[in-house]
Amino acid sequence: MAYVKSRGRKAYVTMNVLVFDEELNVAEQLIRGVANAGIDAVIVQDVGVAKLIHRLAPNLPIHGSTQMSVTSGEGARFARALGCKRVVVGRELSVDEISAVKAQCPDVEVEAFVHGALCVSYSGQCFSSEAWGGRSANRGQCAQACRMPYGLVVDGALQEMGDVKYLLSPQDLMAVELVPELIDAGVGCFKIEGRLKGPEYVAIATQAYRRAVDAAWDARTNNRQVARSELLTEEQRLELTQVFARGQDADYDGLTLGFLEGPMHQRLVRGRAPRHRGVLLGEVTRVQHPGRRSHGSLTIRMNNDSVGMKRGDGVVIDRGAPEEREEGGRVYEIFDQSGASVGGANDGAVTIGEYSVTFGANQIDFDRVEAGDLVWRTSDPTLEAKLAKMVPTGPATTPSRESRRDPCAVVVSGAIGEKLVIKIIDDAGRVGEGCTASTLSKSTNRALDLTSLKKAIGELGGTPLEVSRVDASALRGVVEDDSASGAEDGLYISPGEIKAARRDAVDALLATRLVSGPNRAEGLAERSVRDELVADAWWGAVEDSKEFVASARSASSNKAQGASISVLCRTRAQAEAAMEIAWIDEVALDFLEVHGLQKTTRAVQAAGKRAIVATPRVLKPQEEQLWRFYLKLGADGLLIRSAGLLQTLVELRETDADVVVPELRGDFSLNAANAIGADLFLKLGLERLTPTHDLNADQQRDLATALGPVGAGKIEIILHQHLPIFHTEHCVFCRFMSDGNSYKDCGHPCETKNLHLRDNHGADHLVLADMGCRNTVFNSQAQTGVSYLKRWVASGVKHYRVELVDDPASAVRDILETYKSVLDGDMSPGEAARFLSMLPDANGNVHGISRGSLEVKTEIARSDLRPTAAAAREAKRDRSRQGR
Repeated sequence: MAYVKSRGRKAYVTMNVLVFDEELNVAEQLIRGVANAGIDAVIVQDVGVAKLIHRLAPNLPIHGSTQMSVTSGEGARFARALGCKRVVVGRELSVDEISAVKAQCPDVEVEAFVHGALCVSYSGQCFSSEAWGGRSANRGQCAQACRMPYGLVVDGALQEMGDVKYLLSPQDLMAVELVPELIDAGVGCFKIEGRLKGPEYVAIATQAYRRAVDAAWDARTNNRQVARSELLTEEQRLELTQVFARGQDADYDGLTLGFLEGPMHQRLVRGRAPRHRGVLLGEVTRVQHPGRRSHGSLTIRMNNDSVGMKRGDGVVIDRGAPEEREEGGRVYEIFDQSGASVGGANDGAVTIGEYSVTFGANQIDFDRVEAGDLVWRTSDPTLEAKLAKMVPTGPATTPSRESRRDPCAVVVSGAIGEKLVIKIIDDAGRVGEGCTASTLSKSTNRALDLTSLKKAIGELGGTPLEVSRVDASALRGVVEDDSASGAEDGLYISPGEIKAARRDAVDALLATRLVSGPNRAEGLAERSVRDELVADAWWGAVEDSKEFVASARSASSNKAQGASISVLCRTRAQAEAAMEIAWIDEVALDFLEVHGLQKTTRAVQAAGKRAIVATPRVLKPQEEQLWRFYLKLGADGLLIRSAGLLQTLVELRETDADVVVPELRGDFSLNAANAIGADLFLKLGLERLTPTHDLNADQQRDLATALGPVGAGKIEIILHQHLPIFHTEHCVFCRFMSDGNSYKDCGHPCETKNLHLRDNHGADHLVLADMGCRNTVFNSQAQTGVSYLKRWVASGVKHYRVELVDDPASAVRDILETYKSVLDGDMSPGEAARFLSMLPDANGNVHGISRGSLEVKTEIARSDLRPTAAAAREAKRDRSRQGR
């Protein structure tokens, strides 16, 4: 913090993960340390952690992470109610939608991503790593399942897609050219994703956006239009592309505007490559390797006069199979069509034309290269040398690393008989002051002139500051230049004293920077807030009530009684089959399209059962009035999956007596991961709450126990489901089954076609589209909690849900009766699991069954994860420095 603050910068700490109950004590200690260190804000995902911070350190600002899935004004208001000063909106919002969020919640700052990787799934709503990777994106351990190849299976038939395999891998975001529009939309902070990237990437990306923001702000201040060339030059774009871009082909260089201009599904995901490519140089037209596959040359046609190739460039040969080992190496020699050597240090890079290129010995297996393969420049030594100057090596806190220093004004004052005073003032108006030990005297020989004064002050080298101007107008008697240095009324003081005063002024300014801003530790609670909040959660809303204690004891003594199973259906046929089962009391309807929803709701109620309607996980500004539709359905309850919708309905309950809000239940997507967060949701008026999928079976049991007998009775656990692994704004139907970019021109294949994604293990994962064209990808294999049912019941959990996806109506009774038999003690968990593992899906495929995210296992340690390329480079630098 001393390093950051002395340079006039702000520092935020990320706690943007879900925190489990057993980690809350550690989280509290971290928050205390953060507050005492003077951190400017904490970026948070977990609502329980937000509440903990708000109570523990009320002067420590909270920023709502993009992991909170804030996509509407209501979502921003929910975050504000948690104490968030700022929200990082979802990457899926357009500029207009961001503007709407800001307009609907103007007192919350808006931060938006402008550069970096695009997650295909809504942040906070991705469970692919949880399902397949033994880790979780909600715990900061994304397994990058979206960057894997998938086959497109339509109506049971695998489609021929050529070299298009990466159907869920978006190109990266680059929004430099939209900086003015984003400023107009109310974005107060631009977020550049530097995570998992090297310092060079961070430096060049930050430099580009700093330039664009300054240009846009200057144009805004002077009431003029900003030219696009002011925001981004062609050279800058090439540099950004070279540093990191998932290039696809000649038309798609890997950098896009994402969703900032609205849905552009044909552009966002091309599907040829999932990783860094760099800049496209051209394509192979001829392969020459006489007899020896590792010796030869490639003839490369280059078509872009703004992109050059030279000796030393690193290239990769793209044959449309990035899942295989790819050929590549360093360019050793370049020959033009006449056979002359070109592309050397004195020649400059070669551009348009055909060139014969050789590589280092044994670098390329020429048998694996063909005419038509694309050639990408993955590394550029010239750019790397430039970046090395921007990001010097060496310990982070050494003065030699100061590649960017803050301009400061130096004001000098004094008169004969007074001490010379030096004030150094930074751009934020902070002042450091120093003065000489002696007073100024009348010169007897050489008078103090402005040139000598500036020389003594120096350029502040070795500090994070630099002199922008020297103002000596208040130094009475200083002469303009040394031509008048013998003037009788001149001033004298030794240069050494001026330098000492300057050092004192610098030290004072840096010290001021360290303590500038509010005291984040002010009001820090002395006692453990975690213990208080967990105790509050156990006792619930009624504290020290005799009636409450009596009901709690009664509930505790009847844990094994009264447990019930409900079913969630995604088709009318499933719902009709469920209605025929006498012991089923309620049916939840999760129709991703609203057609037929009201009719089915009425049918469920007519069958004498309660109808619960599931609501969308994401609501964007143009969908904020959907609450009216859901209330008009007349359902007995709503399954709430969006914090924004929950906020809307809570506000309606409090302010509009004419609006009848049914029973509300919170679903897994609210990401309740600990007792503090669960208690917060329940006190908002939820009658039931399903914990996040990030909790395993034992953690769900412990959460129920922590909530006390009454709170445990409000927990609903999903006993059987196909885990929703991706929830995306990207529409696979639109991109790969049409030529359109949105529902306006896609032809709606989602309404007539059955779509699955086939992974590299041969498993087919169902894709469904909702009313907003968002896609949910469901795990092919169902997961069951049947082996944990006994321990859940013992902890006081009474509500269990079976979720159907594409299960045929004929299987509904068998599935439900199996779980009922286990609950009643008429069937063992093992028998049930064996039976369930043999059930086919709607296509007749049997995928088996697993414990999935419920399995109790040790989370993969961060130290055991594969290091990133940036981390590997940094480790290499560290070893090099240690060797010196």
